[in-house]
Amino acid sequence: MPTITYIGSAVYRKRPDSKVSWIRKEPVEVSQEWLDTHRVAICTNPTAFLVEGDAQAVVTVDGGADGIPDSGWVKKDISAWLIERGVEFGGYATKSKLLALVEETLNPPAPEPVVEPVVEEAAETPTGDEE
Repeated sequence: MPTITYIGSAVYRKRPDSKVSWIRKEPVEVSQEWLDTHRVAICTNPTAFLVEGDAQAVVTVDGGADGIPDSGWVKKDISAWLIERGVEFGGYATKSKLLALVEETLNPPAPEPVVEPVVEEAAETPTGDEE
């Protein structure tokens, strides 16, 4: 059975199906059918609700079983992988943009060779004082 915990900032939040309110940090068991019916109101707001035990949850499938994000991974897991490696990305990032960042992280561009300018030493001209 799925368990839903309201984790929002307010103490109470109105439930979509009744006059009863969610109480912050109080887990409530619901049926899978109830969760499927109210999925949009609950699952699209991860800062307000923690959903555990959802049989319909999107699960990451690691295609190569190598721990490297690929198209089988869900977006939030790809984001977490990038954040663990210190990769910064801002705003709304699509799954394809995140996968491109993964590729860039694993295969960084080769650094440009540093070419130092050649400094020619001035040829000493005899002043006539040397013997």
